Amino acid sequence: MAESGSTPSLHEALATIAQAARAAYSGGSNLRVRSSGIVHEVAMTRWFADERMPGPACMVGVSGWDPGAAHPDRGAVTCRRCLKLTHAEPAGEQLELFGAPEPDGA
Repeated sequence: MAESGSTPSLHEALATIAQAARAAYSGGSNLRVRSSGIVHEVAMTRWFADERMPGPACMVGVSGWDPGAAHPDRGAVTCRRCLKLTHAEPAGEQLELFGAPEPDGA
């Protein structure tokens, strides 16, 4: 680390930010991006300077590399992609791509 009163190096600053983010999720929290209503599973992702940061397991974009865009959330995971990745999604709940064909004569 940098000596007292000196400016930390870029790598030290990034390491400090990453360490604080990891600590925020250490209690098993899930992740919410900004004010979104969707709660994601957490996975450690590669960030700047090869540091590891908590991010959505589904790898959805988080508005650039802003570490403040995501925050811990104790709610249950609601992201369908995260649930599918962890095999926690109920079987047989496929979203309908196209509406059912209407009967002839409608």
